[in-house]
Amino acid sequence: MKPQKSISISLRKAILFFAFVLLNFSFAFAQEKKDIEIRFQNERVAVEKGSTFTNFLIIENKSSEEITIQNIMPSENYPGLLFYPKNDFILGAGQSKNLPIKLIANVDFMKLISNEIKFQVSYTTSSVNKTDNASFFVDKEENKNIAIYTTAYENFINPSAPDSSILLTVENQGYSKRTVKIDLQSIPDGLEMMPKQQTVSLEGLEKQTVEIKIVVRKQNTLFPEFNINATATDLLNNEIVGSNTLHLVILSNNRQIARGNEAVNGSNYAELSYNENSSGFNFLQLRGNAAFRVAENLKSRINLGADYYHEDGLYNLYDTWLELERKNTVLRLGNVNSNDYDYPVFGRGGKVSTKFGNNNQVEILALENNYNLASTYFQQTEGSTMVGAKYGFGNSKSFNGKVSYLFDHDPRLNVDTQVTNAVSSFSINDKHTIRTEAGLSHEKGLSNKDENVGATMGANYDGKIGTWDIQSLNTFATSSYAGIKRGSFFSNQRIGRQFSASQRAFIQYQNSQVDPEFLSFQNAPIQTGNANLRYYFNSTESLGAGYQFSSKKWNFLLSPKVERQKTANFYTSQELFSYRMEANISTTLGSHGLNWSAEYSYSKDENKADWFNSLKTTLSYRYKSFSLNGTAQWNAITVFDLNSYYNVDRNFANYNVFASYNFQMLGNNLIGSFSAGTFYSELYKNLNTNVSGNLEYKISPSWSSTGYFNISGYKSTAEYASSGSYYQFRIGIRKYFAAATALGNHKVTFQLFEDKNFNGLLESGELVLANEIVKLDNFVAMTDKNGKVVFQNVPEGIYTLKVNENAGARLMMDPVIMVDKNINRKVGLVKNIKVSGKLTEIKQAYDVLETDVTGIVVYAKGEDGVIHTAVVNQKNEFEFFLKDGKYDLYIENDKYNYTQPNQTIQVTKEGFSGTVVFEYKKKDTTIKVKKF
Repeated sequence: MKPQKSISISLRKAILFFAFVLLNFSFAFAQEKKDIEIRFQNERVAVEKGSTFTNFLIIENKSSEEITIQNIMPSENYPGLLFYPKNDFILGAGQSKNLPIKLIANVDFMKLISNEIKFQVSYTTSSVNKTDNASFFVDKEENKNIAIYTTAYENFINPSAPDSSILLTVENQGYSKRTVKIDLQSIPDGLEMMPKQQTVSLEGLEKQTVEIKIVVRKQNTLFPEFNINATATDLLNNEIVGSNTLHLVILSNNRQIARGNEAVNGSNYAELSYNENSSGFNFLQLRGNAAFRVAENLKSRINLGADYYHEDGLYNLYDTWLELERKNTVLRLGNVNSNDYDYPVFGRGGKVSTKFGNNNQVEILALENNYNLASTYFQQTEGSTMVGAKYGFGNSKSFNGKVSYLFDHDPRLNVDTQVTNAVSSFSINDKHTIRTEAGLSHEKGLSNKDENVGATMGANYDGKIGTWDIQSLNTFATSSYAGIKRGSFFSNQRIGRQFSASQRAFIQYQNSQVDPEFLSFQNAPIQTGNANLRYYFNSTESLGAGYQFSSKKWNFLLSPKVERQKTANFYTSQELFSYRMEANISTTLGSHGLNWSAEYSYSKDENKADWFNSLKTTLSYRYKSFSLNGTAQWNAITVFDLNSYYNVDRNFANYNVFASYNFQMLGNNLIGSFSAGTFYSELYKNLNTNVSGNLEYKISPSWSSTGYFNISGYKSTAEYASSGSYYQFRIGIRKYFAAATALGNHKVTFQLFEDKNFNGLLESGELVLANEIVKLDNFVAMTDKNGKVVFQNVPEGIYTLKVNENAGARLMMDPVIMVDKNINRKVGLVKNIKVSGKLTEIKQAYDVLETDVTGIVVYAKGEDGVIHTAVVNQKNEFEFFLKDGKYDLYIENDKYNYTQPNQTIQVTKEGFSGTVVFEYKKKDTTIKVKKF
């Protein structure tokens, strides 16, 4: 027991000793921190590109002895650092200094990874040498949008191809590194896009090219045109930071030339137009969209698309619907479409969806698969009857998913189809995303009583481990699966590594194929041994690598690849094996943009013994709103180029040139675009040309006139050649409506005026302030000619009102505003008086040594004791914005001798017309002139 007691006593003594030592260290640290305080005047500074800004480093000596400031140094070599104090100085007991740190927010500064600006200050006392840190943060005013656009003008899809592809350019228009998720949606459904979702990491101002494989799963007689909605979501805060709609044309040998239905684009407008075309199908068209409140808690939206063929007295009503929203429930009647069913869902009927809980949603729909709501122009046939339901759950960040079911009765094909599909996705540490998918389907022929049961499954992984990016996309569907992925297999494995901010490499393996199976035609009995005329098979397998790097403003990509393509149907089959090399070079030089891409292939057709060379290259040039694109192709690039309607050899050439111009003029009252292009194909022996244009002229703030024209020509160069032309034009009048405020949001209106008598009331003789910049938090607007500004759809919350800070104006009200209802308020402004000044050097004769007073601080102390500061610029000038009163202006900088370092001025409401001049001389400089 004694040894234990001894150990216990020793342990207690040791604990007391360490506690005493720690207490002394803490006390010493607290004393030292209290005696010498080093900090920046502003903890955060808002900056925008190209602007200069100053923050003051404040050093306070609260000790009883003087200290010597030996060195002030930035923690790193910050780009854009213009000025900081470099001379040592002594700071007496009880004294403090405000030292200016001046920077310019150039491009390199805006691209800094960290927003913290840190300085080290070394000083000595009689007993210690020490170095302390002080820092502040910058809030960068930057364009945080992600631009998404296609690198080529033409986006064509071969419906029989296994995977036509388009190239998307994803551009970070901001300065910070971004990791974004690209989501793609087909409108209407019917396209399979792989990958449908992709994560891209972008450095500041970086552009990357993303290849999207596209397959047309719905084999119809007439192929519609598709739009792909591309959306970029920032994974840091899950906000949508960019979007674009990409137009695709489906190639077909049975192309419908008569104008098809056009979806209504835009919101809160109505337009009546007259359309004429060379085919003679002239018509009047009414299009519109509006949102309005029916009651306090009920919001409505209506969409209208109608054509009237006045010569025949026929009409067509399409893309027309009414939507009612109450709290978390939305009801839509009329033309309906929906997605995430793994089945094409569009037609006329009804859909209701409601949200409950935190992130749960249920949707139920019933519709007939007919795009026209009502029509005498198009023959109305009985379409499929669809009933479906969908349940969505989870949150957008860590875990989410959906389960859907759809029943389709098709009286035309006499087939009943059921498809159920489930998808779930979850994230781990915001660096790893796993997505799984499973589905079942059942098809039954109502005449021949044959049935098919199918299934699909998929598993995707997207993650980042250090500098490595790993992506694995995998889906499989049985040949008899009735969903969009019928008979498909897709595997895409990609590993990438980022070596630096400007260098990355990747390796990628891809294998995709389509081999579908269908029920028998129900209009005839099943006969064994008959050939399957509907058979087709397509596949692509490739292994590739790539290296991407940038140098200054130039971006480069090199990517070798080995690829095998196959295609087969009842009549023929083709196979192409290729060694490929892809290259891309792009740059932006001011307003000029240049992009060049090329793909060289060394290929072999399995039906021929020899190998052949081929090349496809595209050059794009952009200057402001003008773009010029050219594409050339020599010999077959894909397996589908081996099929030709004409018996030609492999040596052929295709050319395309396209130009477009977007413009705004007459004070932005006239906006429009023109485009023109020509395409020559030696393979298919034809020449196509097209010229089109859009115009809109604003007659008043809510009325405008519109116009559109399209002229195209076709000429065949084959035997028994033919040619033709087509034109269409449209003229109309458009009315814009004010946007309705969404449920739960509010309308905030301000009217700004100059409050000359300081009473906060707009009275006779006081002017309203037009073209004034107004900020409600970070939302910026500008007053109209009546001094009014309106913020629509403002959510409930607390906001700060800021007005014309640069001009020194001040509000006559509390800038903090609680928004819990609609607000209409008059805001009085008192414009502070501008006081200008400059520093002038008094030089001795023969003195040619230049001085630099940039960054010197001038102080103005008012009668109320408030001290204002101004910094001398590169022109040796400074300026204050002060209210009326008496001020003492002074300079504390001791680098020069000032003849009058303290001056007193009187500022009145009428203004201050003089210029404050501080004259100074160099210290310890005497020029002696010797006379001979």
